[in-house]
Amino acid sequence: MGKAVIKFFIILEVIAMVSPVIAEETHSIRDQNIAAIHSSIASFSALADRNAYEYLVTLFDKSVTTDYSELFEGAKQTVSKETLMQQWAAFLPGFDRTFHRLERPVITIAADIATANVPFTASHWLDEDGFWQVSGTYTFTFKRYGRDWLITSVYLQKLDEEGSRSILAIAPMRAEGNLKRLKAELTVL
Repeated sequence: MGKAVIKFFIILEVIAMVSPVIAEETHSIRDQNIAAIHSSIASFSALADRNAYEYLVTLFDKSVTTDYSELFEGAKQTVSKETLMQQWAAFLPGFDRTFHRLERPVITIAADIATANVPFTASHWLDEDGFWQVSGTYTFTFKRYGRDWLITSVYLQKLDEEGSRSILAIAPMRAEGNLKRLKAELTVL
């Protein structure tokens, strides 16, 4: 067999392997519910990284269960979405920068409940040398209300961790001041 024929068969094999992924993605994009959940997941990370809690809160149901027990001591908790935003606003703005990179979610819908398993890497910087990063999988649970899919729970499964947790104690001390400064800068624009 010539090289051209071998290349042809390799190309056919690659197309055959990729076709189900392309078909799945095309189906996902065409489904409004899947698109709404994708949008919420993308907004979750972007709004948290921008400290935009007044918008982030709109992604959640009235009460939210969070479970970070694999990362931090303690059990899961169920709080109002406003309380959750207050907790995050008292912590995340204390870093100089955060970046929550979320990968492609695997979404399952059963009637008005959906789950999304999302591989993630969350990076946190503080001062010149302060860095802490955790990676793993978020499992989001959503409930449908009409056209909207609201987050009812977030479970974090930790896979890996890098850097120093020492910056986690410093960030809350800086959060309030940094958040005020950020909001003041936004009003000037």
